Amino acid sequence: MKYTIIGCITKYGVDDIRPYVESIEKSGFNGEKVMLIYDVSTDVIEYLTKKGWILFQSQLEEHIILQRFRDMYVILNQYKTDWIIWTDVKDVIFQQNPIKWIDDNSSYTRLFAFSESVYLKDDPWAVINTGSSFPMEWELGIKDKISYCAGTIIGDRNTIRDLFIQIYRWSKTTANPGQLSDQAAYNVLINLEQFRTITKFVRQEAGFATQLGTVWCKKDELPILEPTPIYKDGKFYNQSGDEFVIVHQYDRDPKIKKEIIELYK
Repeated sequence: MKYTIIGCITKYGVDDIRPYVESIEKSGFNGEKVMLIYDVSTDVIEYLTKKGWILFQSQLEEHIILQRFRDMYVILNQYKTDWIIWTDVKDVIFQQNPIKWIDDNSSYTRLFAFSESVYLKDDPWAVINTGSSFPMEWELGIKDKISYCAGTIIGDRNTIRDLFIQIYRWSKTTANPGQLSDQAAYNVLINLEQFRTITKFVRQEAGFATQLGTVWCKKDELPILEPTPIYKDGKFYNQSGDEFVIVHQYDRDPKIKKEIIELYK
């Protein structure tokens, strides 16, 4: 089986992406690493190349949050792999090699969606973002679903490819075109039959991804559905003491951001 980590960046310097790149290397991941790049410096290109990344370059014509899904659809029609680990870059680190977790959990599954541990209707940001982007779907029941993060997705190549072009198309036809709606579109799509039946909806406590923007930073503001992660010596753990494979949105806590940057210097 071939595994590929894929990210996307623009206007980031080497220091912005260093924790991401170095943490993947430190995790022991031995699959391929692909970065879709837009406006980045020669230093960034040289750094990623030396670290063994395959680079695809494109020109931004619209907001990166949307265009990345369109461009990745084109790339994935050519690039061959079995499993894709799609993540944000600037606020993600890998604490472990993701391959073992995928192998242990991928039976009868083509897509993994990772929980933010809060119902969409209980997150004020989602109420506006998803509720105003797709008001019909919201009232027909999406509001009662758990929120899943568009910045950490795993799937087989064909499923990710087709999901991404759907995210792009849906994001272009919302009821509120003034806001970015990739995550709103993602949450609608994974609850439609063609994606829902092939998706494993993964709780935080399963140990793959912790989304700190909700479960850590807003644990006292929102009715979070799962326990607060355990943080010790620069690492995040679930309640069973297992290290999360991915930590997302660590930069929303200034103290933790500083510690993680130091850890991967």
